[in-house]
Amino acid sequence: TVLNRRGGGGGGAGKKLAVCAVVTAATATATTIVSNVDYIRTWWQQKKDPEGGGIAERRQRNRLPLPLTGQNKKAAQLSKEVRALDQRGQVFKAKALLMANKDINFTNPDDIRLKNAVLQRADDAQAIMREISDDSSWVKSYDNNEEQFETLYRHRQGEAVHGIKMRAVFNSSVTNVLAVLREFDLTQTWNGNMKGAAQLGFPSPVSVQAYGAGFMPWGPFKTRDVLFNGYGADALDEHGCVTLVFQSTKKAMCALPPISKHCVRADFRRSGVVLEPLPPIPGAKTRVLASLVLNGDPKMAVPGWLASFGLKVFAPKVKRDTDELLAEMQEDMSSPYVMRKKQYPELYAMLDDRCEEYLSRTSRAFPMK
Repeated sequence: TVLNRRGGGGGGAGKKLAVCAVVTAATATATTIVSNVDYIRTWWQQKKDPEGGGIAERRQRNRLPLPLTGQNKKAAQLSKEVRALDQRGQVFKAKALLMANKDINFTNPDDIRLKNAVLQRADDAQAIMREISDDSSWVKSYDNNEEQFETLYRHRQGEAVHGIKMRAVFNSSVTNVLAVLREFDLTQTWNGNMKGAAQLGFPSPVSVQAYGAGFMPWGPFKTRDVLFNGYGADALDEHGCVTLVFQSTKKAMCALPPISKHCVRADFRRSGVVLEPLPPIPGAKTRVLASLVLNGDPKMAVPGWLASFGLKVFAPKVKRDTDELLAEMQEDMSSPYVMRKKQYPELYAMLDDRCEEYLSRTSRAFPMK
């Protein structure tokens, strides 16, 4: 067209130039396409796989194993060792192992979740031990040296959470006291204030999800219930105790008992129990100092003085009932708790051995505060 406007070149030459221009443009386009094959392949793969990601991500979603590199093999071995410790409740050893191998990075999402869970469990168990040992913000509501039992209460003005702390020495083993706490569904067989109790699941040998509904001892108030997760931490080597941590959860592992439809759901904030094995004395081959801290929101306005009074009245009865239950467990091998312990030797027998080994190498005493 330009040549014709200038009056030169003729029609034949113009056509040849046009053809050359088309060929040149096509060649340039083809060259661009070839040079961007990787880009086009990626675009097409994303079109087919809208969730995105490359081979590694697709294999993870499809649970296909990744080829193990040297770093991956170290991470896999570390994860295996940490998981084994966690399954035995030895979260402090698991945390120490993770801290000693900070240079190993987990890329598998399951391993990352395991690491975060172990670190959180160890931190929570440590926090419970600190809270139990520190009475600076608590008021003693009951103290009986003869019964070796005391209770404390805490409530900050304007807060919904009430704190209860108890310490008691039981002439029993750590595992017997642990069974009373862990086999939560059996609580209703001896505690008249429990209107419903159930074990909903066991995520691991040292963890449980449970449900309980308790009678309100005053006023025309509806029964309160609670859904909570709990787990145990074997801290015998690090702190001379077994620590249990529990707190409320909103997601149940299975259907709740029918009574839950008629209750008001209370809320357990981080709470726990510390069980410290004590050396034997004449008349008591096994002893344990059990310390409880419970931080709960009953979802109702309760004056501090009333809660403290209720604790002073009802807690000693719970202690006496627990003493009777533990004595029965030692005398009656057909006790439901004894039978339940036999069903879980990987927990109770293992922990009996751990406590025996611990007491054999230490004569540490735990006096009442």
